[in-house]
Formats: sequence, C-alpha cells, structure tokens
Amino acid sequence: MKLSSRSIILSALLASLWAACSKEELSSSLAADNSVFFLHRIGGGNIGSTDSVSYSFVEKNSTVAIDTIWLTVRITGQPQNQDRPITLTAAKEGTTAVAGVHYKLLDYVMPKDSFQTQLGVVLLRDASLQTADYTLTVSLQPSAGFPVLMKEGVMADGTYYSKNSMKIIFTDRLIKPSNWDTYLITFFGPYSEAKLRFIAGVLGISRFDSGIGGQPIFPTMQYYQATVRNALIAYNAANGPLLDENNNPVVIP
Repeated sequence: MKLSSRSIILSALLASLWAACSKEELSSSLAADNSVFFLHRIGGGNIGSTDSVSYSFVEKNSTVAIDTIWLTVRITGQPQNQDRPITLTAAKEGTTAVAGVHYKLLDYVMPKDSFQTQLGVVLLRDASLQTADYTLTVSLQPSAGFPVLMKEGVMADGTYYSKNSMKIIFTDRLIKPSNWDTYLITFFGPYSEAKLRFIAGVLGISRFDSGIGGQPIFPTMQYYQATVRNALIAYNAANGPLLDENNNPVVIP
C-alpha cells in the first residue's frame, strides 16, 4: 500500500511534534527528580498549621544560651553516591529575627545515598527574646544539586504537604503552640498565656508537637489533661480561682 506525499508529510510532522513533547516532558521529569523540599504531615486536615514551628527557651535551663531546631527535608528521584549541597536562606519577607543576634544558618548537604536529612537552624538566646516573639522564615533555593524547586501542594495521598519554606517562631517567653487551635484545644480549652504558664509549671513542658504525625498520642494528652486539671483544682482550693490575663478564670475541660 502506497502512502501519498501528504500523508508522509503529516506523519513526519506528528512524529516531530511527539518527539519535541517527549523531550520537554522528559526534561521536566528529570529536573523534578532533582528537588529538595520540606515535607509536612497534615494534622486534622488543616494545611495552615503545617507551615510553621514554635520554639520557646522558657523550658530550658537559664544557662542554655543556644539551641538547635531541626527541619526535615526530603528529595524526589534517586539518591546519589555523593553529598549534594542544599541552599537554605532567610527570607526578607516575613523575617523579624536578626542574623547573628537571634539565629545562625549553617552549611547543609543531602548525604550520599540518602532520601532524607535534617537541617539544623541555630537559635540564639538574646535578651530581646524575653519581651518579644521573633520570626525566621527559611526558604530552600535552587542549587547545583537541586536546580528545581518542587511545586508546593498536597501530595497524592492527601496526608502530606510539600513546601519550599518554613516559618520558625521563637521567643524566651511562653508562646502559643501552633497546634493549639487545631488539636490542644480539645484537652485544655481556649488559649490564654496564664493557662499555658500554669500547664508548663505543672508538666514541665509548653510544647506538644511530638508523637505520631507531629501530634502527641491521644492517651498521653488525656494523662496531661487529667494531671493539669487536678493541679488546678488543688491550686484553686488553696489560693482561690486562677485568673488569666483577661481576668477570666482558667478552666481545664
């Protein structure tokens, strides 16, 4: 069967177009394979609670002058047999902390043969943290090892959320946990600084962001709730009702 010259030309054009599209898709795919990103588990379906972490020096001994907060990053594609530099910078927009005064960024790499690592951000206990909260927004940047930023959004399984930036809110005074309104409110009720200070005094902690999926396990929270409730009953019996900064009684459900 003979093909007309018109059919041959049309076939050639389609083949060229397919090849061009394939090359573009392949190029995009290969580029995407060299990405690094922050990965967050979505708690309670609330994406808004995944883009920040809170830290307070309040729980630390007064002799502690610095501490390190660890941020987990992962890669797309296959690991390589050599370390690859990761570029992390402080974003001008949304950052109130001052480099060298409130924080230090380090040199970071994705270790060879690894899909995941942790980036340490050094927090400095400056005296100004006693009177204010400071924010450090860190952003992943393109680099030789990871030339393309991964698109931010909900992952396919709906459980994880990928981001290129992370907000760190820190202070040397009590700070409202980022998961209070989405999780802790169930056990401790509406937030107040006086309530959190009382909880920290009873439990010795003011953050509740460890455990499965970044949230404390339910039985542990029930134990914390009962412990604080009993302590509050004892306090009120001895001293009268504990009032918060708005002159409202502190209540643990």
